Amino acid sequence: MSEFQFSGRHVVADVYDIAPEAINDTSLIMRSLEAGIRRSGATVCGSQMKHFEPSGFTALYLLSESHVSVHTYPEERSLFFDAFTCGETCRPELIIEELVAALGDCERHVQILDRGEEPGVTRTDFGVIQLAG
Repeated sequence: MSEFQFSGRHVVADVYDIAPEAINDTSLIMRSLEAGIRRSGATVCGSQMKHFEPSGFTALYLLSESHVSVHTYPEERSLFFDAFTCGETCRPELIIEELVAALGDCERHVQILDRGEEPGVTRTDFGVIQLAG
């Protein structure tokens, strides 16, 4: 039997009503993402960041287990967050917890999607899931 499991957890979040000093603090956001990645149990392979004019940035972390990204919109006091980890050894939901704690008082909508093979679930050619049995 293979050690690899075709499964993973995908966490996406819309975070808004962020204080201007927090959404404009690139190092605060990056430090909190890195702390969250460590806390989740994931391994960073590399990162890339792109700043935009007049404001905002996108950051991407390549993980051994998959990826984490953040896209900031300071003029909207908002950001988008996305993290996916393959397998069951990491907890990507801890990354968004760390980020939200660092941002302070803000609103957020978080969705967690468990992906991959599940016992008792059949997938069709069009991605529709039907429960077996």
